[in-house]
Amino acid sequence: MKTVLILGCGYVGRVVGLYERAQGNRVLAVTRNGGAADQLRSDGWEVFVGNVHEAGWHAFAQNVDWALNCVSAAKPNLEGYRLSYIDGNRSFTDWMGQTGFAGQAIYTSSVSVYPDSGGSWVEESDAQASSERSGIILESERQFSESINAAVKTVLRLGGIYGPDRSFLADRIAEAEGVLPGYGDYFLNLIRLEDIVSAIGAVFRSETGSGGIFNVVDDTPLLRESLVTELAARMNRPKPRFDPSMKVAKGSRRMDGQRPANRRISNRKFKEAFKWEPSFPNASLGMAALVSS
Repeated sequence: MKTVLILGCGYVGRVVGLYERAQGNRVLAVTRNGGAADQLRSDGWEVFVGNVHEAGWHAFAQNVDWALNCVSAAKPNLEGYRLSYIDGNRSFTDWMGQTGFAGQAIYTSSVSVYPDSGGSWVEESDAQASSERSGIILESERQFSESINAAVKTVLRLGGIYGPDRSFLADRIAEAEGVLPGYGDYFLNLIRLEDIVSAIGAVFRSETGSGGIFNVVDDTPLLRESLVTELAARMNRPKPRFDPSMKVAKGSRRMDGQRPANRRISNRKFKEAFKWEPSFPNASLGMAALVSS
């Protein structure tokens, strides 16, 4: 039995924990969501309610074999990003040093660190700070990766996440009245929830991995317009057109009105290093089971 520490128990962290419990492992969770703590405990987890960027949880997390930081931003602004990502990883690596943790440690970062490439392929070395948010995310990766301790540290840059109860594009098609805000002529780099869980499991269980930075996306980026067309057909909805002048919905991942970065992100390095294959190699297959006609 392994002891798994999970910092942040939202959409990804909770499913990782459920998977590890099903494998017979002990799961320790740190969450700022007090309302979720009772449910996690009923699932057999040991839970500390508090903020990852603070040190209160350090004494709680003892005798850990594998550790995952997948905390989300405390607030959707720059202050929230710095607090959760930079300060959160500082607290995470402080804990590693204090406890002598020498196991597998994972930080789930984001492919938002890649700028526009005109639709060409990009790999891990192509990251650069093209906005304040992407600069904060890159700094949080450095805070995690460059800390001095005995852990084997792996950064996983996740693509846009979808899966059960999170089919954002299908939801917008269903609600659209013939038009979607934004653009359709750029590539989406996506990953289904179950494939994130399998990727994290592959890192935890690797006997040869030595850490590093990797992209976790599916095999085939699709143009947004192409995916919308296919999903609309599956849902028996008229194909919506795109209107860049429309205001995006509150809570959208992109509310600044700018054209999204157009790039195709490669997962080659991760697949080769961890002998991993996504169960859903493209979003067309991955979303098909999530939509109903």
